[in-house]
Amino acid sequence: MKTRRLAKRWMAGWAVTLGMVTMPAESLAQITITAKDMFSKEGQYYNMYSNFVGHFSEAAGEEVEVFDYIGEAGENQVWDFREGPEDEMIRFDYVKPAEIDTDVEFDGATIVERATFDSTGKQKSLFLNMKPGVGRHVYGFHDEGIDEVNPAIPFSGRLLDFPAVIKYGDEWNASTTYEYVTRSPLLNFESPTKMVYESAMKVDAFGIVMLPELGFHDCLRINELVKNVAFVKIPGVIDDWQEAITQYTRNYYWLCKDMGVVVQISSNPEDVPPADEFSVAGALWRQFENNHGKSTETAQPVEGLEISLDPNGKRILLNWKKAENTVEYLVQYSDNLAANSWRELKKTTGNFVLDDISSEKHRYYRIVSLE
Repeated sequence: MKTRRLAKRWMAGWAVTLGMVTMPAESLAQITITAKDMFSKEGQYYNMYSNFVGHFSEAAGEEVEVFDYIGEAGENQVWDFREGPEDEMIRFDYVKPAEIDTDVEFDGATIVERATFDSTGKQKSLFLNMKPGVGRHVYGFHDEGIDEVNPAIPFSGRLLDFPAVIKYGDEWNASTTYEYVTRSPLLNFESPTKMVYESAMKVDAFGIVMLPELGFHDCLRINELVKNVAFVKIPGVIDDWQEAITQYTRNYYWLCKDMGVVVQISSNPEDVPPADEFSVAGALWRQFENNHGKSTETAQPVEGLEISLDPNGKRILLNWKKAENTVEYLVQYSDNLAANSWRELKKTTGNFVLDDISSEKHRYYRIVSLE
């Protein structure tokens, strides 16, 4: 049985010949990535170099020795990706869903990330929606490398791969399922296949990343472990889903302000979770061009503010909808609305706060979105 894994960004790797370099004496900037730093608008694009191993391209590629380049988790690191394989170039364009030739409806998707491979001209696409205050939802993909006959494959449920705000130390999980048909032309055999996809991500490092043609930038690094469990049916033999294989892949992503994902390293699929510091990668990608530009978008005002009193009349609960491009919220109060009367109650990255105050007192509140 031949199974295929979901490639997170349809990128399959490139190699680097320079790895981690000596840490400078001063502390590096610890940045926060928000939705405005990602690509999500029609007309945006970026280009990447790749070594390209796998079903993504017909171009020949080699695995990459990456142990010295991954480095360790933690603060104040420098990664040098200025040099590496250039066997393949991939252009990622952001287009309307109507630009993709498919009869399948990807309900909820508002933009498509379309990857075009220079060696063959072949394309693969992710159907997306950058939901304000939440992050990037993925609704499925279009990939002839997975199913040549029916390449449009929707997810059973949307997948949140990159939240709207990403900071050092953050962790999140995501999961979904999707179905396609595994075909063997030589044996004239077709097998319905269901893939159960589980992802666990952690922002485990930050520092400086050096890129080809783009200079150096502050960055965050995400360590992701993906688990894929394939179930199959064999018409006339196995009518119910039968577990066929379980495989694990570890991905590293480097993210920069106004540039999104600038580097990705992916291990080969294994039967057990690959070590954090794995030595050989099947995929390495390096961004060398983009048209994102510096974002002028600002933190949006809070909406949907609700104020509730607990049954004992001793506490006030304020909750609201998370606002776009907002890193944290400043909650303030005033007892009389006089000039210079606003006082800080709390700063929070969440969307609620409690105030210990009797219901017999009057108090005014306001919430300020901060970048």
